[in-house]
Amino acid sequence: MLESHELSSQSLFSELESLRNSVSGLKSSLQREKEKNKIYEKEITWLHEVIGAFKRHRFGPRSEKWETEEQLLFNEAEVYGKQEKLEGDQESEITVEEHTRKRGHRKPLPENLPREVVVIDLPESERIGSDGKPMGKIGEEISEKLIYEPAKIKVIEYHRIRYGEDSGDKGVIAPPVPSIIPQGIVTASLLSQIVVQKFLYGLPFYRQEDIFKRLGVEIPRCTQARWVVQAAQECRPLWNILEDRLMSSNYVSCDETWTQVLKEKGRKPEQKSWMWVRCTPNDIKKIVLFDYDPNRSAQVAMRLFADYKGILQVDGYGSYNCLEGKQGLIRIGCNMHGRRKFEEAFKTGAKAGQTLAEAALRFYKRLYEVEEEAKKLSFEERHKLREEKAKPIWEGFKTWADDNHGKVPPKSKIGMAFGYFRNEYKYLIGYLQAGYLEMDNGFAERAIKNFAIGRKNWLFSDTEAGAEASSLFYSLVATIKINGGDPCTVLTEVFEKTPLAKTIEDYEKLVDLILSPRPRKS
Repeated sequence: MLESHELSSQSLFSELESLRNSVSGLKSSLQREKEKNKIYEKEITWLHEVIGAFKRHRFGPRSEKWETEEQLLFNEAEVYGKQEKLEGDQESEITVEEHTRKRGHRKPLPENLPREVVVIDLPESERIGSDGKPMGKIGEEISEKLIYEPAKIKVIEYHRIRYGEDSGDKGVIAPPVPSIIPQGIVTASLLSQIVVQKFLYGLPFYRQEDIFKRLGVEIPRCTQARWVVQAAQECRPLWNILEDRLMSSNYVSCDETWTQVLKEKGRKPEQKSWMWVRCTPNDIKKIVLFDYDPNRSAQVAMRLFADYKGILQVDGYGSYNCLEGKQGLIRIGCNMHGRRKFEEAFKTGAKAGQTLAEAALRFYKRLYEVEEEAKKLSFEERHKLREEKAKPIWEGFKTWADDNHGKVPPKSKIGMAFGYFRNEYKYLIGYLQAGYLEMDNGFAERAIKNFAIGRKNWLFSDTEAGAEASSLFYSLVATIKINGGDPCTVLTEVFEKTPLAKTIEDYEKLVDLILSPRPRKS
């Protein structure tokens, strides 16, 4: 009996031990499943953010404008309804500024436009007064309307007179008129029109070919492309001089955007190439330079700024890190990119991060309000205002970000926004050191916008030579326009004078034409 009792006790202990092990194993398994679920939840949240970003990119508005509820003037009932009572049961109020409708007034038409007067008179039978006598003219009412005449093309015949002792001699002949494309039929005015239509208005060569056909002349797209490439080669000294002047500026901004070239050696047609854009945002005579390169690597950034000494404003893209520590170069950041990260987290990020993103956008709203006030001031006054108002906001912004970044997953939208902000903070506040610096890289992004719009129409460049020509003419057109000139008028003059340029001084004068305002010819 005793032995059987001992055996049953051992069996019981064995079963208990087995149950303990099973429970322990189940707990471990449950813990692993919980950890997996956390990973899956993070991944699902991330995927939702990615899908939201894709939907916004594909179907949503491009605007980065952010409005608080107080700004939504046409949603007053909802705004008032959501207001919570303050402590002591005092009701909070929102004062909405009075909204007045402004009636538009048509601007007078420019006086320099040619005018054709059309007199509209009453028939004699209606000029009789109540007394039966003819009425006299006492005045007139004048109204203006615009008329459009389609573009016209005409041919210029150059008759070069030949002289000799008799008709059989070769003799001597008057020299040909200098032309930027000597063997072609294109004139400076026609070439400037083709260039402006392509690089300012985004009109591809094949569409221009159709327009010329309707005007009664055939100019194939391949011919237009060849003219543009040849003209770009002739105008390259102008681009080089503009680059020299840009590199001597003490403040330059830079950005880059993709392009596509079909026939690049050693590269597939679908691979992206890049247009790098360098600008002088606050120079009196501003310069915008496009530079084509197949790569977006650090080597390109080093090449573009190898000899530069001054302040360089760029975003947080890693290729610019190679410029760190370069003697004479000071890097500052772009708050347009910093703000954009939080804006994306607010609009397409997970709900858990939207409250934090909104708080960050409020900081940026206050900072940009300071910049709006600073626009009216001199550089010295602007610097003083930023020290008084913007700097304390930045310090509070940084403290808030340090306190909250650990509360969110690093790979979430809000987590990446925090990461960018904290990594780039020393660059984002760089503009505070001088009044002539801008808070963001908006000048460069606006310069790129025209290229991005055109890219949607012409889609790609066929060859590297075409991409190089594009970079040159985008540079000239953008620089002329930003300085208040009419690109068509200025380029016509440049194309007429470039064949006559022989010395560096001649090309310098042509660059001065590009940088000086030129009114449109009537």
